[in-house]
Amino acid sequence: MIDRKRILAALALAAATLLPLSLHAADAKEGDPARNVKLTVRLGKLIDGKRSEVKSYDLVIVSGGAASRLLSGARVPLPTGGGGGDAPAFVYQNIGFTTEAFAWVLDGERIKIVGSIEDSRVVERGAGQLPTVETRQVSISAVLKPGIPMEVTRVDGIRDLAGFVEIEATIVP
Repeated sequence: MIDRKRILAALALAAATLLPLSLHAADAKEGDPARNVKLTVRLGKLIDGKRSEVKSYDLVIVSGGAASRLLSGARVPLPTGGGGGDAPAFVYQNIGFTTEAFAWVLDGERIKIVGSIEDSRVVERGAGQLPTVETRQVSISAVLKPGIPMEVTRVDGIRDLAGFVEIEATIVP
């Protein structure tokens, strides 16, 4: 007998995955050739409201195609405090910068970017305390003019966490 719940769940998952892509693809004109888009992501700290310590990451995406993904960092073992016997338990977590994005060239003057950005680091807390992971995550959906940066998020006034994320898209050969 066919399990109808599993079939419905599979159909719902497929619709949830494919529908957003088809909606974004409708923004591009019919017959538009695929073009390469370079996405630049800049992350930085804010000190007294001013930008400093900017890190920059570039990623090339085929417009209207599959997502491109970049992971720059390390898989770090973090103790969970569990484990049996003498062996401590660890979980490995990606620490560093991760982005995944789609791009659509809408016309010669606009590029649509949809994606996610995450930046994380391990912070030691002192003797006898487990480290913590500080993370900034942002999901973006923006229309940009080529070569003009856009600040997509800013956190100000929270000492160590004050910072910004800026993106810029250009069409490349």
